[in-house]
Amino acid sequence: MLVVVGRIGRPHGIRGAVSIEVRTDEPDRRFSVGSRLLSDSGRELVVTSSTWHSGRLLLTFEGYDDRNAVEQLRNQVLSVDRPDD
Repeated sequence: MLVVVGRIGRPHGIRGAVSIEVRTDEPDRRFSVGSRLLSDSGRELVVTSSTWHSGRLLLTFEGYDDRNAVEQLRNQVLSVDRPDD
């Protein structure tokens, strides 16, 4: 079962970081380095860094190394696959 955990916001800086609108009560777990997230366009995104900056969560993803690359991800919803209980 897919569970929505966030939405990608605007790029932050020039090195490929994006702000995240958090929609989970476990952001440190869901967005930890190595986490695999599924975007609503079907892309699997692997978190390479996760940090809090001025109350906002900033992430970088494997293969998205600059501002122009992550701009295409803006406004996409992020989900995780959680096994049914």
